[in-house]
Amino acid sequence: MKTPYLLLRAAAWPGLPRRNRRRAAFDPAHVQRIWVHKPDHLGDALLARPALFALHAAFPRAELRVACDPAAAPLLALDRIAAPEPWASPFLGGDGRLRDYRRRVRAWAPDLIVNLRHDVRDILLCARLGAPYLATYDHRGLAASATHPAPPPLPDRPEADNHLALLAATLSVSPLTPPPLTPPDDARRTAEQAWREFERDGPRIVLHAAARTPAKTWPLAHWRTLIELLAASGAPRLALIGERSDSEINREIARGLPHVSDWTGRFDLPETAAIIQAAELFVGVDSGPGHLAHAVGAPLVSIMSGANDTRRWAPASSRALSFLVTCAPCSREMCPVAGHPCLRNIEPDRVARAAAEVLGA
Repeated sequence: MKTPYLLLRAAAWPGLPRRNRRRAAFDPAHVQRIWVHKPDHLGDALLARPALFALHAAFPRAELRVACDPAAAPLLALDRIAAPEPWASPFLGGDGRLRDYRRRVRAWAPDLIVNLRHDVRDILLCARLGAPYLATYDHRGLAASATHPAPPPLPDRPEADNHLALLAATLSVSPLTPPPLTPPDDARRTAEQAWREFERDGPRIVLHAAARTPAKTWPLAHWRTLIELLAASGAPRLALIGERSDSEINREIARGLPHVSDWTGRFDLPETAAIIQAAELFVGVDSGPGHLAHAVGAPLVSIMSGANDTRRWAPASSRALSFLVTCAPCSREMCPVAGHPCLRNIEPDRVARAAAEVLGA
C-alpha cells in the first residue's frame, strides 16, 4: 500500500473508539435529515434513484437532500422524494468550490451523510462535513473514520445494485425498485406535438449518438447505415437527440438522409425525457440519455464500448451490445488502439436486429 494511504489510515486510528461509540448509539428513528452525496454526471445520477427511493422508504420522516450535478437536478426533482442540491464537483471537472460545499452542508446540519461515490477524494470530503453519521464505500481503509463503512462496489455488479448493497450493509435498508420517472404534463404535451410532425405513423425511435467521451462514440458511418436499415424495415419515425454541443456530430449523421429528423438542442431535459418515454424504442451509446430511457421505462438498445464494464454500467433494462476485446475495460476517454475495435466491430446490422427484436417484444 502506498505511503499516503498508510498515513491517512493512521490519522484515523485515534478516532476509532469514538466512531464505534457513535455507531452503537445510532437510532434510525432519530434521523431527521439525510444528505446524499452523488455529484456525478447525468447517467450516474439517475443510477442513484433506487437508492434514493430505498432511503425514503426506510426513513419516511427524514428530509432527503441529494448533491448532484446541475444538469441532473431537474430530473431528480421530478420524483419529489429528495430535494436536489446542484453542485459541479471539481473532482469531475466542475467549477464548484469545496469550501462552499462544506459550508452548505454544515449549515443544513444533516444527521446522516450517505456517500455514493467511491473516489478517495469524496470519501475524505464526506468525512469532513461534520455529520454525526457517515455511510460510505471504503477504499484501502480510508473510511476508518466513517460510522458506517461498506466494502467497495463490485466491478461486475450493476451500479444501482452496488448503491443498494451499500445501504443494506451499512444501514440495513431493504432494496427497492423505483417507479418510472414521470415527466411533467407540459413536457409530455411538447413531446406529443413533436412526434406528430412526422407525416407517417411508424414506430417512434429515438437515436442518441454523441457521448461525453470519444471512446464511447460509435462510428458515424455505422449510424448512417443503421438509419438506412431501420428506415427500410417499415417507415419508422426516427429522431436524433442531443445537446447543442452535439450538433456537428448529429448534422453529419443526418446529412442527406430523409428518414431521420435532427432534434439536437431543441428540448430541455424534462422534455427529452418525455420524448423518450413516448417512443417505442431508444437506441444509444453509453451515455446519460440511455439511463434516462431506462428511468422513464422506454425499451432500449445500448451500444457499449470497452471503456466501461457492460455488466456494471449498461442501463439495467437495455439490450446491451458489446464486442469483447482484451483491453477492456480501459476507463479511457480516448481509445489508443487503431480502429477502435470494441465499437467498430459492433456492426449496424447487429444493432438493427436487436432493435427489431426489442420492438417485436
